[in-house]
Parts: sequence; C-alpha cells; structure tokens
Amino acid sequence: MTGLPGSRHSHDPGVQLARLEERCNSLAPLLYSEQARYLELVRGILPTAVKAAIRHLLCALSPLQRASLSERQTVLQQRIDALVLRASSMITVEQLLVLARRLQEEERRTRIQQFQTLAERASSSVEPPLSEAPAPGIELGLELPLERPDLLEGLLPSDSLPMAADTVDRSEVKDLQAPSPSDSGSEMSELEILRSLFVMAGESLDQGDSSPERQGSLDAEESHLDQAAPSSDQLMPSTASGLLSWMDSMDSALIRRLRNLSHAVNVELLRAGVTRSLLPIQLLDAVNSGQLPSQSAPSNVLRLTLPLSMVADDQAMDTACVLMRPSELEFDDHALRRSRSRLRLQRRDLSTLLLKERHWQRRASVREVQNHWWPNQPETPQLS
Repeated sequence: MTGLPGSRHSHDPGVQLARLEERCNSLAPLLYSEQARYLELVRGILPTAVKAAIRHLLCALSPLQRASLSERQTVLQQRIDALVLRASSMITVEQLLVLARRLQEEERRTRIQQFQTLAERASSSVEPPLSEAPAPGIELGLELPLERPDLLEGLLPSDSLPMAADTVDRSEVKDLQAPSPSDSGSEMSELEILRSLFVMAGESLDQGDSSPERQGSLDAEESHLDQAAPSSDQLMPSTASGLLSWMDSMDSALIRRLRNLSHAVNVELLRAGVTRSLLPIQLLDAVNSGQLPSQSAPSNVLRLTLPLSMVADDQAMDTACVLMRPSELEFDDHALRRSRSRLRLQRRDLSTLLLKERHWQRRASVREVQNHWWPNQPETPQLS
C-alpha cells in the first residue's frame, strides 16, 4: 500500500525548512512596507511632538523667566527646527539599518571589554607565596553583592561625560564610545578564581579585535546578530529568526535615534536658559530600558527626582527634560497606533513560524547525527 502523495516529504526537515523559507520570503516585503509606513508616520508627527514637549517645559517657567527668553526665542526655534529636520531625514529603514549595525558592534565591543577587564583582573592579581601556611579551613565570603561594587562592574552604564552637541551628527558619533575599565587592584579571592576561567576567552577576543583588517571576519562570526543585517544579495533575512531580529534591531535603532534627538534638544534648551540642568545620556537610556522610574509627566517629557549627595539632609531636585519615545508617540497618534498593531500581528505570525523553524532544525540535527554517528545503532542502548 502506498501512502498519500507528498507524505514522504511531510516529515523531511530539509523540505519543511525550505517551505518555511519561502513563507518568510513572502512575508518580508509586507513587513518592510509596514515598517516603512510606520517610520513615515513618525517623521510626520515628530516636529509637532517635539514642539509640544518644549511648550510643556515653557509653561512650567514663571512669566519673568519666559520674558527673559524673548531675545533668544528666534535662534532657539531655528536650532530646534534644524535638529528635527536632520533627525527626520535619518529615520528611514536604510538609515536605521546602518545604525542597528553600529549598535550591534557597540554591544560586541562592550562584551569584549568586559572579558578584557576580567582577564586583566585575573592576570594582575598577586598569588600568595608558597612559604605561607595555608588557611586552616575554607573561607566563605558572606558579603552581599551590593557591598562589593566590583561585582557589578560591566552591569551598570559607564559614567562617561554627557555630550554637548550642536547637531544630531555629533551625538551619533559619541554612541560608539566604549566604557573605560577600572581596576581596583584587589587581592586574590574566590571571585578571582572564577574570573580566571574567562582569561582564555578574553585573550582570544582581544587578539581578534586588535587588528582592524579582521573586523569583517569578526562581524561574520556573530551569526545571531548578522541575521538582522541585510546581506549583499538580499535586503531582508529569509528566516523567521532573522526577521524577528530585524524587527528588534529596527526598534532599538529608532529608540537610539530619538534619544539622540532628545539629548541634542535638551542641550539647546540648556543653552537658551529654558532648563537649568542636563541629564546624562545614561539616565535617558535607563529610562528607556525601564531601569529608572519616572514621575508623571506629559507625553515626551521626562520628569525625575534626583537626590542631592552634597546636602546633609535627604533633599532632592526635580528636573524635567525632553525625551522622545516611540510608545508616547503612538499614544498621541491613532494612525501610528494602528501601524504598530499591524506590526505586532506580523511579529506574532513570525513567532509561530519561529517555533516551527526550531522544531525542524532540531529534527535536521537529529537526522545528521544519526546519519554520521552509528547510523545503524538503536537510539537507546540495550541494557544487558
């Protein structure tokens, strides 16, 4: 008895993966067009949203303070319009893809820097001399992680100086600054023994990153990140995992672009005297990632209460600035919310395809192992 036509291929991992690839190739143009439509809506409402946020900051000033800004009003408006125009021209699919690859390179350099820091700490630690008598027993450290700041190194944002830029271009250049390692010179401890496990990995990454001509090969080794970047022969990935990474990279790049614009606008507001303080970029990133709670404020306005460490009493300072966020832009615009809803539907479809892709990839791996490793042996050994 013969089976149904095509039943032999219904359980073939190669055939199923090829079908999934065809499905993803058919979804890619729809995803690209919807993403481009979303960014077009963002470019359309961005000037109005920036001006509305600045108006909220101006309303918080006293009449005398607003009157003192009349002489610099025209210059400030021109600078703000130029910043928004420049940023809007860079909110496109192609420009965000370029920025997304820069963010991936920045993340890779951060990981390399962390490995190098661990390697330097392990290599610079001084071993106890052999003549000393060993400890009478095993010493267990009871200190909490919060009491050991060196344990949190690399997990918190680096304290780099804030960028005072006239345009968005200069703030974009500062995005690739790597955090500077800080060695505390602590003695050998249990933590150093664990860190020594990362010495080999840190040295291998250091050797790969030392020569500029090997940057292309290092980028090629980042297979997971490269799925989100367009290849030379196609604009978008052809797998479900690659398309999901592509969507994530677009969202991250848009958040970074709006953060750069917000910082440049805040610099101009500080120069004009509208605000009295400038929040560091690390705080803006912490708010975007949800690590720092903010107070209730109008859309695209960030209001924080910062403690004053130089004052004896527990006093704090309330500060406000502009922070453009896609979520708040969508909250104020119905068309942008509908476009985001369509993107979520496409993400849900890709998540379903991703589950199937991983299933058939596992099946393909099992078949490959069975064909090359003891192909005629049963899967489970027989117990004697």
